[in-house]
Amino acid sequence: MDAEDFSKEASIKIPLGHLLLAWEVTSDKFSDLQPYDSLSNEEKRAIWGLADLLEKSLIENGVTETPKPEWEALINRAKEFMKKVPVDFLD
Repeated sequence: MDAEDFSKEASIKIPLGHLLLAWEVTSDKFSDLQPYDSLSNEEKRAIWGLADLLEKSLIENGVTETPKPEWEALINRAKEFMKKVPVDFLD
């Protein structure tokens, strides 16, 4: 990276199922980062900011909060979808 313009926006393409499950994990598992003493305040802000961006993208793609049973079914379908997504670290 020649110029360090950290405010420059980057775009990534991500399947909706991946986006949904990534948001679910960041918002559910990392909503309270206080026990993660090894993370700096900046790293915590990065996680929380990512969760905010993922949530905004979900809303833009028509995914909104639904009753708990429907939401759980949606998350379960996203988990099934993720079993088929290639991941360099695992594959």
